[in-house]
Amino acid sequence: MADKVKSTVGAIGYVEAQYAVKDNIPYGRVLNPAGQYVKASPHTLTAACEAVEAPQWDKFSASLTNAPGAGSFPITSFTWLYLHTSASDSRRAAALEDLLNWVYTDGQKIAAQEGYAELPQALG
Repeated sequence: MADKVKSTVGAIGYVEAQYAVKDNIPYGRVLNPAGQYVKASPHTLTAACEAVEAPQWDKFSASLTNAPGAGSFPITSFTWLYLHTSASDSRRAAALEDLLNWVYTDGQKIAAQEGYAELPQALG
């Protein structure tokens, strides 16, 4: 989608914010429930997460769409990972645990470099 929008004069499309940023595709602001036009950025995506999840940080909401707050980008969501609750292969389970530990620590820095918003520290 990003390539098609970028290569077609006058095209309008929807892609995740990081694709627009990485491909230098102009993108606009979106009206949020607080009546503010907000541009997608790591800060406004995180603001939406914080508006829904804080102060208990125990909801891990399925949707962050239309989060309250003047600085919240209204089209926001988590990236979800669905896993089995048990594993028959202990080596695979250990490797998955190592991967998830990396995702929630050093991987957050790489995610930010790739244009994704880092999880708020309370969720990481």
